[in-house]
Amino acid sequence: MSPRILPVLVVFVTALCVGACLSPARESELGDQQAERVEREMGLVGDAVPLAYVRALGKRLAAVSDRPEGPWSFEIADSPEPNAFALPGGHVYVTRGLLALVNSEDELAGVIGHEIGHVTARHSAKRISAGVLTAPVAIASGIASFGVGLVSPFLSDVVRGTGSLVTGGLVLAPYSRAQENEADEIGQGLAARAGYDPAGISSFMRSLKREGELRTKEGRRFHIMDTHPMPADRAKRTEQRARTLNRSPAAPVAKDAAALFGKLEGLLVGEDPAHGVFRERLFLHPGFDLAIEFPEGWKTANTPEAAGAVNPGKDAVVALHMAAADTSLDAVLEKAEQGQKGLDFERSTIRGLPAAHTRYSSGGQTAAITLIGYRGHVFSVAGQSAERAASALEPVFASTAGSFRALPSSERRAIRESRLRLRAARAGETPAALTERTGSTWSAEELALANGVDDDTRFRAGRRVKVAVSEPYSR
Repeated sequence: MSPRILPVLVVFVTALCVGACLSPARESELGDQQAERVEREMGLVGDAVPLAYVRALGKRLAAVSDRPEGPWSFEIADSPEPNAFALPGGHVYVTRGLLALVNSEDELAGVIGHEIGHVTARHSAKRISAGVLTAPVAIASGIASFGVGLVSPFLSDVVRGTGSLVTGGLVLAPYSRAQENEADEIGQGLAARAGYDPAGISSFMRSLKREGELRTKEGRRFHIMDTHPMPADRAKRTEQRARTLNRSPAAPVAKDAAALFGKLEGLLVGEDPAHGVFRERLFLHPGFDLAIEFPEGWKTANTPEAAGAVNPGKDAVVALHMAAADTSLDAVLEKAEQGQKGLDFERSTIRGLPAAHTRYSSGGQTAAITLIGYRGHVFSVAGQSAERAASALEPVFASTAGSFRALPSSERRAIRESRLRLRAARAGETPAALTERTGSTWSAEELALANGVDDDTRFRAGRRVKVAVSEPYSR
C-alpha cells in the first residue's frame, strides 16, 4: 500500500476502431493522460543512473524509427514483476523487475525496440477505448466491483482497492499474436539499425519464459507473457529474422556487461517496503508507521493502492487503504453525511484512536467499513462479502480493524529490503554455493536466471555476478 491515494487499478481495453479513428493529436493526449495515471498509481523509479541509461538507449532506438522526431519518453516503472509496456503517443516503460533479468544491452535494446514498434504501428492506440477505463476486474462473487456505481462517491472511495488485491494492480489488455509479430519485426529492425544484435530479443524471450515457469511454481501474479503472447515458435522466428538483418556499426551505451551491471547495481529487487511489507499475516507500513493483522488462512496481497487479504473461497475480502489525507475523522464523517443521507456511523475508539463503523449493502453485497483517524490521516478498513455471509464474517472484519496499531520503532528498524549487488565468484562456484555464501535473498534458481546461466553452471574466478542482498530499510 502506497501513500498514493487515487485508484490504482487501470484496465486498458481494446476498442473496435480506435487505432484508425484517433488523430495523432488525440492519441498523444490519451497517452499523456494514461502516463500521468501510471506515474501516480504504479509509480516510477527515479534512481538517476539506471534511468539515464534506459533513456539513452531508448532515444538511440527511437532516432532510427519511423518517427524520430517523437515525442518519446522512456521510464522505469516501479514493479518487481518483469514487464514492459507502451502507451499511445510514445510513452515506453520497462519495470525494475525486467531490468534485473537483463544480461546484455542487446537484450534490453530488443525489449525497448519491441515496445517502440507497438507505438509506431499504433497497437498501443488500439488498446485504449477513447480514454474510457473499465471497472475493476471482479473476483468470483463480484465483490471487487462493489464500489463501482454507488450513488455516494464517498462509499466508492472507502471500499476502493479490493479488486487490485486480486489482480495485483495494473492490468493491461493483451496484444494479438499478429501485433506481437509485427512489433518483433519492427523492434529487431530498429535494434540492427542502432548497432545491436537483433537476436537479443530472442535471448531475452528465453529468460522470460524461464522466469514465467519459475513463478508459476510459486503462484505468480501477472506476467509479461499475459500481455505479450509467446508461442513456442516465437523465439525461433525472431532468431531466423535476425540472421537476415544487417547490423550497423555503433558503440553501445554501456561498453560491456560489466558496465551494464554497474548501471543496474543498487536497483531495488522484490517488494518495496515503502509500500508496506507482510510478515505472514501481519502488515507493516513504515511510511505511515502503522501495523495491522489480517485473518489467518486468508491470502494476503499488497498493491500501491491497498493491502489486504482474500478468503480461500474468494468470496470475501478485507482491505486497508488511506481514505483521506491531511484531515480529521470528524471532517470525513461530515463529508459522508453530506454525500449520502441515512448512512449512520457508530463512533468508537481502537487502541485509543478515534474510529467509526458502518455497514452498507448493495446488489447482494455487504461492506463493513471502519474508519480510523491516525496521525493526521483517515484510514479505511473495509471488509466485503456476499450479503448472505455478512453476519458470519462481521467478527472477522471487526477483529482486523481492531488490530490496527502504531508501528513500534523496534519493528520499523527490523524491516529490510533487497538490492541488486555485484559479487565476484570463486573458481568453480555454482549458483547454489554463491547464493549461500553471499546470503542472497534470491534462490539458487533465481540467481542463475538473473545471470543468464544454467542452474549447474560453475563460474570462473572473479566473474561479476548479480545477487540480491538484504539491507536495512532506511527511507
